[in-house]
Amino acid sequence: MNNLSTGFISKNFETIPFAAIIFPYTACFLEEIKLELSDKAKEKLHFELVKELSSLSEIILQQSLDSFILEGNTEIEVFNAKMNQSLAIDFPVLDHLMKQKTANFSRHINKILTRFNTDYESIKAVFKLSEVKIIDIDASLGDGHNGEGTALIHLSNETKLIYKPRNINLTRSYNALINWINQKLKLDLKTFQALDCGEYGWLEFVNNEEINSENDLEEYYYKAGALLAAVYLLGSKDCHRENVIASGKNPVIIDHETIIQPFLSNGLINNSWDDQCKIPNLSVLENALIVNDDTGVPIHFAGYGVRNSLQVTELEKRIVNPNTINSKRVTRFLFTKIAENNIPKFKGHYIFPTNYSNSFLEGFSVVYDLFSNHKEELKSFNSPIELFKNQEVRYVWRPTFIYFKILKFMRTAALMSSFEVYNAKLEELLSKAYAGQNMEMYKFIFDFELQQMLKGDIPIFSLNSQDNFLTCKESFKIFEFNCIENIKRRIDTISPEHKKEQLEFINRWINIKGS
Repeated sequence: MNNLSTGFISKNFETIPFAAIIFPYTACFLEEIKLELSDKAKEKLHFELVKELSSLSEIILQQSLDSFILEGNTEIEVFNAKMNQSLAIDFPVLDHLMKQKTANFSRHINKILTRFNTDYESIKAVFKLSEVKIIDIDASLGDGHNGEGTALIHLSNETKLIYKPRNINLTRSYNALINWINQKLKLDLKTFQALDCGEYGWLEFVNNEEINSENDLEEYYYKAGALLAAVYLLGSKDCHRENVIASGKNPVIIDHETIIQPFLSNGLINNSWDDQCKIPNLSVLENALIVNDDTGVPIHFAGYGVRNSLQVTELEKRIVNPNTINSKRVTRFLFTKIAENNIPKFKGHYIFPTNYSNSFLEGFSVVYDLFSNHKEELKSFNSPIELFKNQEVRYVWRPTFIYFKILKFMRTAALMSSFEVYNAKLEELLSKAYAGQNMEMYKFIFDFELQQMLKGDIPIFSLNSQDNFLTCKESFKIFEFNCIENIKRRIDTISPEHKKEQLEFINRWINIKGS
């Protein structure tokens, strides 16, 4: 660790492309991190940071290496030294982003440690812990914003907690609705503990566990159907495969930031994500727990998966022979598992709902009928829906993968050699979504997206659950129905005809063959 400035690459880092050029940017991280973490934990966090900065810079650095070799040079150490001297001058945007990401990451880890100490007594009480300390942090989870993202916290008694750098009070409201369903139907749909601390919070970690019996599989899919009815009622979005955990006989939705959503005003915009993908309004397809193959949503998004779809194959550029003069960026097949923690496993095999469709449909129907029979109660002051009022909600303007794609496209030498060129290209790419519409109407959204992405962040929009506007422009009523109004509208839609249509969507999902 003392050789970072000399270009020495330890065995732990030799697989990360251009690590020697990255090290000078990350040395301050090791100096600033608080002392209570072990050297091993710090080393792992440092590894994740170096890997992230390498991914950000590898296209530019490989192009520079190729040019270096064409000039007749053969020593990688000479190249590393040259880039350490010239990178900030030749690629100022890259230099800025790497310094910013390092500073943000350092601040993020220190915040976690400080906040854990501040909340220590509350954490012990809520999660029923004795004397514990943090021994490790996995900080590469979820969407990053201002260098902060979801982190997995490992404690000394082998307990794990989830740290969220955002308000998590929605989880408590969601738990209240699930408990209401459990009480009415004598079910035991799983909830998990949450400690809300205002602008951040701590959550119980939900373990992925295998199913023990055929009966448990029946119960799992009954509960999965029940949860689909619940998130339909809430108008949930973004319940994709990374937000579902198969925990024994319990399906669990673990991310509640978009568990309630508003509804865009009719006619204001005609190319929203749901419109583009032809997702029926007021349907069980809106939340992405299930998909149909006649919409534009990729089947590997499905939170509950699709039969026989275990992985997706894509072509991706990867560095081979890293940290040598023979380093090259080549096209390789990338195999990504899409059936993992979100699909129940029994005797080592992923089990899809094909043979448990009756259980799934029954679970959905029972909860749907519960809502139908208690419409007035759900709209009353005694309703669990009341607990969703005045909550901070994250709004999905564009799916996060689109922002990731744009940021990845921007990682070229031509763009990162000039702030002016970089900004202009990012502005051009973001503005394409508004083509043919009144750009002035949406300029505040475009400006917010641009501002966040220039910092290398994924734009996060927020609103109060009872507001019809985004917090970045309160004067523009962009939503026809706020989150609470949207829930009550969905309650009013419940009917035998609507239920029949949802059951057809479910059957279509179950019968997708996958590949």
